[in-house]
Amino acid sequence: MRHKKQIITCLFGKPVEHSVSDVMLQYFANTTGINNYNHFKFEIQPKEIKDAIKSLRIFNFSGANITLPYKEKVEKYLHSVDRNAKEIGAINTIVNKNGILVGYNTDGIGAVNSIEKKLRKIKSSDKVTIFGAGGAARAIISEISKKTQKIIILNRKVDINKAFKIKKDFKHVKTPIEVYDLSKKNIINSLSSDIIINATSVGMYPDKNNSILKKEHLEATNTNLKEKLFFDAVFNPFITKFLEVSSNYSSHICPGIYMMIYQGVESFRLWTGKKFPEKEVENIRLLLQDTIRKNYEKK
Repeated sequence: MRHKKQIITCLFGKPVEHSVSDVMLQYFANTTGINNYNHFKFEIQPKEIKDAIKSLRIFNFSGANITLPYKEKVEKYLHSVDRNAKEIGAINTIVNKNGILVGYNTDGIGAVNSIEKKLRKIKSSDKVTIFGAGGAARAIISEISKKTQKIIILNRKVDINKAFKIKKDFKHVKTPIEVYDLSKKNIINSLSSDIIINATSVGMYPDKNNSILKKEHLEATNTNLKEKLFFDAVFNPFITKFLEVSSNYSSHICPGIYMMIYQGVESFRLWTGKKFPEKEVENIRLLLQDTIRKNYEKK
């Protein structure tokens, strides 16, 4: 009897100890009927990343997830890169296609699917404000620009050039992008948008009591907040201060753990051809929440 090929994927990053990708992807495999799947986490030193990527072919891994600080550094070690990943300038997923290593970025898909599946469909008339101009912001803009007709980036004045670089890099898209500094006035004005997204790390554990968006901003706006959508790319804590503050005004919120899940769903599909069922999303969300809580309680 012939044995089915073992499907092995991995995570490369530094650090990786708090990642729950192994728990998530093993659940995906079990749910979709793959019983020959394994996912491993490897903490890679900067001088080792080239050899780590090369090892995917040597050991015939199906692919890898790439996390900080290597998302922007692995492209030169791959055979080709998906157009979206090239545009974003970062890679979070590598697929081994019979020895040909191809780079993708599933973060933007993860964010948009989170908003559309947990809140509502994004409309072409929606105005979207994004806090931040890093890799997460670039990935989200790449995907959300296909859906809506106006995007505003707010970024710290000291790093405002990063936001203008996004505008320049995405000048080919039909959606106009406006750039402003992250001042109190501009944050208040941003609340006129239909969708407000935190794509920074502000509020991430252990800095969980911090938020770009504050009560004073929400109280100063004249706009009705009840139909606004607030999405945070931060996954720990589950309800960030950014989401907590906005939910106090009856706004609709979506936690970043869904972005983690939906980007993982897309990576898993690229590796295995299997689609994780939507009906299982809340089950994996609860499992990941519990796993994250236990991981961080140890520290």
